[in-house]
Amino acid sequence: MKERIVCFALGLSGEDMEKGRASFYGLNREIRLDVVAVTEDMLDAQVGKILDGVTAGFEPNNTGKQQSGATALPPDLNQYRVVMVNTMEREQVLQVMRSFKAVLRDPQELIFAVITDTARTWTFGDYIGHLGREHEHMKSRNPG
Repeated sequence: MKERIVCFALGLSGEDMEKGRASFYGLNREIRLDVVAVTEDMLDAQVGKILDGVTAGFEPNNTGKQQSGATALPPDLNQYRVVMVNTMEREQVLQVMRSFKAVLRDPQELIFAVITDTARTWTFGDYIGHLGREHEHMKSRNPG
């Protein structure tokens, strides 16, 4: 069975997600990359529970909609564009990051995060809020 990486994306269109996947497959055809759009009804759900459902057999359709019929949040509805990656392999995380940054506009504004054991216990809304605050802090800090 082919190794699999599951990513959750917020603020990306279906086309953006597909561009990122295609770019990833240009680097690595050995691993299956599934990109699931974060929907409004997922914001109050625990990251780990949704991730477990996806890895247990829920097949994302990668069109910006979940099979349940819930639509993805439009890119302009949220101020952040986030890609949450479920792998602990450093090289795989870097491949996902490079893939999306290579094909999407304003790549410096993309937030990438690894789904850690701690992140699995948070809701998507809380996790995205945390990532956004961290992103703003990093942008405003003085590197000197």
